[in-house]
Amino acid sequence: MSFVLYLLAVIAAVVILVMVHELGHFLAARMVGVRATEFFVGFGPRLWSFRKGGTEYGIKWILVGGYVKILGMNPDEEVSPDEWRHSYRSVPHWKRSLIVLAGSLSHVILALILSFSAIYFLGVPNPDRPSTVIAEVGQYMENGVDETPAWKAGLRRGDRIVAVDGKEVADWWEMRDYIRQNPGKEVMVTIKRGTEILEVPVTLAVREDGGGYLGVSPLEERDRYGLISAVVETGKWYLQASYGVFYGIYRMFSWETLRQLLGIGEPTAERPVTVVGASRLAGRVASYGAFYFLNFIAFILLFLAYVNLLPLPPLDGGHLMVILVEKVSGKEIDIRKLYPVAVVVITFFVTMFVLTLRLDIFSPIQLP
Repeated sequence: MSFVLYLLAVIAAVVILVMVHELGHFLAARMVGVRATEFFVGFGPRLWSFRKGGTEYGIKWILVGGYVKILGMNPDEEVSPDEWRHSYRSVPHWKRSLIVLAGSLSHVILALILSFSAIYFLGVPNPDRPSTVIAEVGQYMENGVDETPAWKAGLRRGDRIVAVDGKEVADWWEMRDYIRQNPGKEVMVTIKRGTEILEVPVTLAVREDGGGYLGVSPLEERDRYGLISAVVETGKWYLQASYGVFYGIYRMFSWETLRQLLGIGEPTAERPVTVVGASRLAGRVASYGAFYFLNFIAFILLFLAYVNLLPLPPLDGGHLMVILVEKVSGKEIDIRKLYPVAVVVITFFVTMFVLTLRLDIFSPIQLP
């Protein structure tokens, strides 16, 4: 992918992820009778807009996200008496909570839809049932210099190995055992490529343990699920992914992660990534197939949802904390007094972003 296309893909990913979140706020506000005065993609000067139903919709020049402006949510905003009944501060606490929570909830719902779609429509790859279809052709041997036999011979992803030296292979394990038993030998690999049957001579490499080596990985057979079973499997995915998100948040604030971000620790795969790193990983994951790509995007959505619910201003979780304190104490809180805390939180996340971006550029996470 060229740099321009990669940049456009990153921008599109940011806009979509942010606007899904903002759409949740917008729809919830409309549902409880609170007016959204603006709904824009991007920031800065207006590029194009139109007004309908008391809301201005449009696009702004700086396409790095977007926002929805809820009437009366900003304490510095003046609300006229005529509009007060449609403002955020005029509705009960449970309606305010719904508006705030809806942004993260929209990410969770979309994540569940993506995961369910992958499970139900595509099927779940089963690593215990590898097929004889090639999923990946390795280019280099472990030394990073010599090309693998499969790469030299021109084998491709999607080729189905049907025989080796004229002997039909029933499954991946049988083919692998034959390859390992013939190190350094030239074998004739029969493959089905589309509608063609091809015979490809391949000189096998010798592994460090003395076994033969071809340099391909198998496409896994898929477990298929009915509607109810797919819903159950989606629930299992949600619990596992949620655990992964909580662990990721814990790692984000750990001393080990701080060492990596400051450049005094060796970068590992267990560290946060920016949208640049996530986009690069998404491109790599997409090469494994649609199932893995959809679940990767679902995990990102879940991560964004939970991070946004941290009880820190100006995150949604900070607003929920204010609503809870107001409900319990019976007193209204002046959100402007929390601005210094919000500045500290924003500074922290901006610093994290800059330090993580450095790693994403100079020490990107490498997937196998």
